[in-house]
Amino acid sequence: MMTVSAREGYRAWAATYDDAANPVTSLLNRHLEEFVGDTRGKRVVDVGCGTGRWVSRFGAVGVDLSFEMLARGPRRVTQGDARALPFRDACADVVMCALALGYVWPVGDVMRELTRISRGVVIAADLWPGVGWKRTFGSVEIENREYLLEELDVEGLVLEDARELFLGDEERRIYASAGRMDLFERVKRNPVLWMRRWRR
Repeated sequence: MMTVSAREGYRAWAATYDDAANPVTSLLNRHLEEFVGDTRGKRVVDVGCGTGRWVSRFGAVGVDLSFEMLARGPRRVTQGDARALPFRDACADVVMCALALGYVWPVGDVMRELTRISRGVVIAADLWPGVGWKRTFGSVEIENREYLLEELDVEGLVLEDARELFLGDEERRIYASAGRMDLFERVKRNPVLWMRRWRR
């Protein structure tokens, strides 16, 4: 297994990122829309938007470090670093960041940037820490760092909701199709993702 930076990894993964079934994104997709709620009439910014699935769904503006991922998505996107977002203070009603925090450290710097550009709600989700999840595709592992959930707590945010997400029947089918039910049985009892919503 070769380890590469997030920039290099997503440059290589971009062309096929949306093609293969992925149990982690499947789990997120089943829960995030309800967690975010109604965004009609709200300005939404999706940080670490990748190919822009949620940009399209929520009518958001997206930002991501990977030009190659952005090139495969909608037009309402810009390239940028989550630690220095190219947006003015308090410009968004909803700021979201899904499956990206482990790629950018220190995570507290990213959380402060999400807080800076929000005038309402900050929503984030990522892999559950401490389990040793790898972020891989093919024979490539994308460099990432684990962090403590306590590092998400920054000044200016009040926690409104926190959830733990577990694999379900849809993810079971993905593991079964890949011939990896052994892995599904090992991980199904532990939370795979965390989701949190804060208010400014």
